[in-house]
Formats: sequence, structure tokens, C-alpha cells
Amino acid sequence: MHSLVITFAIIGILLSALGIVLRLLKGKAQRNPAELLLSIALFGIMWQVFVHLMILTHQIVKLPNLYNKGIPLYYLVAPALYFYIRMKLQPEQRLPKYWYIHLIPFLFGLIDILPYVFIDDTEKVAFLERMVADTRLGYQHPYGFIPQHVHYMIRLFLAFIYLIMQWGMLFLIDHTDSPVSLRTLRSLVFLTILYTLFIAFQVGMLFNIFFNRMQGGYILTDADQLIWLSIMYVLLSCWICFGALKRQRK
Repeated sequence: MHSLVITFAIIGILLSALGIVLRLLKGKAQRNPAELLLSIALFGIMWQVFVHLMILTHQIVKLPNLYNKGIPLYYLVAPALYFYIRMKLQPEQRLPKYWYIHLIPFLFGLIDILPYVFIDDTEKVAFLERMVADTRLGYQHPYGFIPQHVHYMIRLFLAFIYLIMQWGMLFLIDHTDSPVSLRTLRSLVFLTILYTLFIAFQVGMLFNIFFNRMQGGYILTDADQLIWLSIMYVLLSCWICFGALKRQRK
């Protein structure tokens, strides 16, 4: 089962990378900020899957400086997706005046990775060797200004808030009197469904860990749970890649 999880993760990463590159080709992101926002969100998800794949295969020990660098990036996924949907549904509107307020969690995450950055590589490798054997250390280690499980809680809570607003926009749109085509609207709904399921599975795992702390390490590497996340990611990656290919043909 673990080999299947790893295979799905690799396929998803490759499709995501191809989709992101295609979306950024020919300067489209400069002419359409929505595409840049989507690429940021997709890269954040891809990096999260990549790091978890490295931990699952124990390869993270060979690249200790990659660990925890995604923490600030993960905070950008939910707001970037929200504003992407908003700009696609309301093409005439730009980012709000105080859009940079949404970067506060990103800055918070950026500061919190510094303690790990400044320890020497020998200590990093020693820590990662312990962590791949007991993945609970991933949210219990002392290399941060706050307890590491707080990042999971804040990030998923913020994702929940943004998803409520995102679904609200999709439900309130009147496709009979909107510049957005029905095909585009369906594509945005499909993307939001996949992201909602992706977050829902992570929330479920988080609750399992909190109520079964002694089995936290097992839960994080349980193939029966990871297989569903990897399937969701492959579906999301297919949307990313094939959607970008269709754009290239136009």
C-alpha cells in the first residue's frame, strides 16, 4: 500500500509541475494575476506533498535543509486559491486595497522556521533520523518559537474560513447574468470540491492525532489514510495539468 501512495504522490508532483510551468509560459501570469495566484497555491500543495514523500521514504535525511521550509508557503495556499476564484468570477475586480494583510500568517511562518535554519547540519541530520523513525517529532520538536502542532491548527482553521468564503462566492454567482461561462464555473466548482476534500482529510488526520497522541506517528504514515490523500492529489494534479494543456491549445 505504501508503494501505491508513493507512486500516486510522484505522479501528482510531476503533473502539478508540468501544469504550473505551462500556466506560467509566455508571460501569461503577468497579464493575468489570477494565474500567478493559482500557481502559488498549487506550488504550495506540491511542496507539501513532496516533503511528506521525502519523509515517508526517509530521503529527507539526505537533504536536511529542505525540512520545514514549506511552513510559510503553506499559509499562502488558501488565500491564493480564494483570490484566484474571486478574480475568475469577477474579472473586473482586482485584489483588495489591503490584500497584504493576508500575508501576515506567511510572515509568521517565515519567522518560526529560523531556529531550525540556524542549527548546524549535524544536528539537523540527527533530528531527522529520529523523526523518520518517529514522525510525531514532526509536530513535537523544539525548533520553533511556538509548538509545531499550532501551525497545523492555524493553517487548517484559516483554510476552513477561506473555503467558506470561496463556496459562498460560487453559490451566489448568477451564471445567467455573469461574464463567466458555465464551463469555467464548473471547473472552479470542481477545483473547490477537490481542495475541500484535501483539507477535510487533513482535518480528520489532525483530530485522530489529537485524540490518539500515542499513535500519532502511526497515523501520519498510515497508508490506509494516506492513499485517500494521494488520490485527491492526483485528481487535483490532473485538473492542473490538463486545464493548462487546454489553455495552450487555444
